Amino acid sequence: MTGTLTRRRLLITGASSGIGAATARLAASAGARVALIARRDAELTALAEEIGGLAVPADVTDAAALIAAVDRAADELGGLDGVVASAGVARPIHVATDDPADMANLVQVNVIGLLHTLRATVPHLIASGAGDVVVLSSLSGRRVPRDTMGVYSGTKFAAHAIAEGLRLELAEHPVRVTTVAPGYVATPIADAATGSDADRFRADVAAHGMSPVTVAHLIVTALTTPREAELVELAVRPTGE
Repeated sequence: MTGTLTRRRLLITGASSGIGAATARLAASAGARVALIARRDAELTALAEEIGGLAVPADVTDAAALIAAVDRAADELGGLDGVVASAGVARPIHVATDDPADMANLVQVNVIGLLHTLRATVPHLIASGAGDVVVLSSLSGRRVPRDTMGVYSGTKFAAHAIAEGLRLELAEHPVRVTTVAPGYVATPIADAATGSDADRFRADVAAHGMSPVTVAHLIVTALTTPREAELVELAVRPTGE
């Protein structure tokens, strides 16, 4: 990390586990006031109590509920200085033969959920006068690693494009946009994966996955970089992948 998050007001989606939870703990330890968004109320409340944060349960695919949660967080924190959009799912599936419902879920969470998050938070970040957006994508948003990752990679290619488009859109505003693109990370996303290739996917993550804390450090680095600089993309892979 290159600075402090003292008094920074940060909102994190996907905060009940994995990278989101690790980022919440690290940001709080660096002085941030943290609002947590995820669907799982019990896990979110427990983490909020642990770090002295604010739990605002919501599903990122529900635009109205998400806007209400973000507005509540901004109201209780007195504004927002940063958002970490880390909500996501992974499903290793074949385009031609696997369940279309799995494909739709990938798009709804990883793309539509991201768009809902940005639309709900960006006005608050502009109002702060020095905001940050961190979009959690993947190395699979830079290439398709194997035959069952085409749909997932498509959603992460979209995340990269959305983040870059937002950067251009916000060129006249004091809001930075960083994309963080990790390879395998050992999170519950792998445990919940479904599809014809789920077992191999879980085995690869178990063998090579980085700690979520490693990715959280990159996110906090982006948030604490001096304002004269903007980290456009942080791409990282496990050394053994």
